[in-house]
Amino acid sequence: MGSGRAGMNDDFDNARRLANKLRENLLRCADEPDVDPVHDTRTGTRRLQATLEDLVREIPAGDAGEPVRDAAMAAMKLLKRIRHEAGPVRDLDVHRKLVEKLTRRTVQYGEDAKDEKEPAALRLANGEPDVLETLEAGLRRTDVEQQADDLDAWLTDRWSESAVGLKAQAQDFAEKLDKRMEELEAALRARHARRTRKKPPGVVALDSFARLASEMQVLDAGNLHDFRKGAKKARYVAELAAQGDAQAKQVGETLKKLQDEIGDWHDWLVLAEEAHAALGDEATELIAMLEAERGRHFVAAMKMAAKLRGRLMGEWLAVSGRQVARARIGVRRRAVGQPRGATP
Repeated sequence: MGSGRAGMNDDFDNARRLANKLRENLLRCADEPDVDPVHDTRTGTRRLQATLEDLVREIPAGDAGEPVRDAAMAAMKLLKRIRHEAGPVRDLDVHRKLVEKLTRRTVQYGEDAKDEKEPAALRLANGEPDVLETLEAGLRRTDVEQQADDLDAWLTDRWSESAVGLKAQAQDFAEKLDKRMEELEAALRARHARRTRKKPPGVVALDSFARLASEMQVLDAGNLHDFRKGAKKARYVAELAAQGDAQAKQVGETLKKLQDEIGDWHDWLVLAEEAHAALGDEATELIAMLEAERGRHFVAAMKMAAKLRGRLMGEWLAVSGRQVARARIGVRRRAVGQPRGATP
């Protein structure tokens, strides 16, 4: 990517840093699509897209801003393609972990229940089988364990197919990302202007969340995941300046709690759908457990969404009120010819 910095704005500096990190993870995926680089690749596309969307939002309409807008849109189109390849690989990594977690918890629960009914000492006193017989019994698998193994095998096959596609394209994606960012840098330099942000990042993130909350005033299972994706974009805007902005840090942390809770529900939802597709009527016990987890996490996600939505909207209203008050003071000052720093 180009090294010139004249005329660059702060958002492009952030975009450049995020693109460099994304490029590194794409090259790691080209070598081997392991859990960490795949996760960081998908997250990296969303972080970079949020930054580019924020940059485009601040570019004035008209011919002067069109080259920047077009270059940013081309970069975001590429990010969508990358996410399309990395997303299924990451999702299947997560879903396999959930199957493992659920199976381990079920087995542990069964062992605990058996021990509570009949302590080991009592079982031995009542003439329990010898060690070899006990080991053989331990190797026999429950229906749920067998169903979980079958589901994991199905998920693994799908993971392998998706991983092959990502691995084959990752190098090409990295090269195209370099080109798109160079084009965006050139378009910004041609504007001969350095943009300074009018609002702090924490306020921008709250504004973004307020727009989302206005668009989705009633949440349900049909739009909760889309609400999460919108909240995630606001979170990434806040996190860009979290280290130097206490408000942005707090907003980012709140949005992450919201995102994580809804994300947990969505993972169980999709996993239950995958179990239906993979096993059909042959895994009623496992599917019943997955649907129970889905229901439990949906209730938790809705409660968290209501709680944090109210908190964030309260913060946004407070910030908006302060902004309106400052604007009115500025108007009065200009009306009477007072300098901006003067006491009203």
